[in-house]
Amino acid sequence: MWLDVSMSWAIDEVDKVILDMLQEDARISFRKIAEQLGVSEATIFVRVKKLLERGVISRFTTIVSPELVGKSLTAFVLIDADPKKLPKVFESLSEMDDTYEIYDVTGSYYAIVKIRARDRDELKKLIDNIGLVDGVTRTETAIVLKSVKENTKIKLRD
Repeated sequence: MWLDVSMSWAIDEVDKVILDMLQEDARISFRKIAEQLGVSEATIFVRVKKLLERGVISRFTTIVSPELVGKSLTAFVLIDADPKKLPKVFESLSEMDDTYEIYDVTGSYYAIVKIRARDRDELKKLIDNIGLVDGVTRTETAIVLKSVKENTKIKLRD
């Protein structure tokens, strides 16, 4: 679902606190959030429902440690492509296992893809498969040596 940023509503401070608390722990009870804010549990329920309907909250999920489930190798693949075939390239990349993020970007490349693999052999296969996508003309791969900062939480308040 795409969020229309031109929509004429804005989240208020209560929504920001709710979002902060849910980003910290998506399993937190509405009762705890309500206690923190001094409002009713029903108020929290209604606000979260509206945040979901508006697309501010896209889903609730679990963040898994890639290293602890056998996907310890992370790489970014920079992709050059035939501009006429770009929609099909994005579609093909989206269907591939182990592609976790795909960005349409400006600059020297048309796309950047984040992939995770078990080892170098699996990484090589993934890169080869990306190179075989119709429309991909060239790739360049950067292997992550160490993740310095990786954050899924969006800062909403100062």
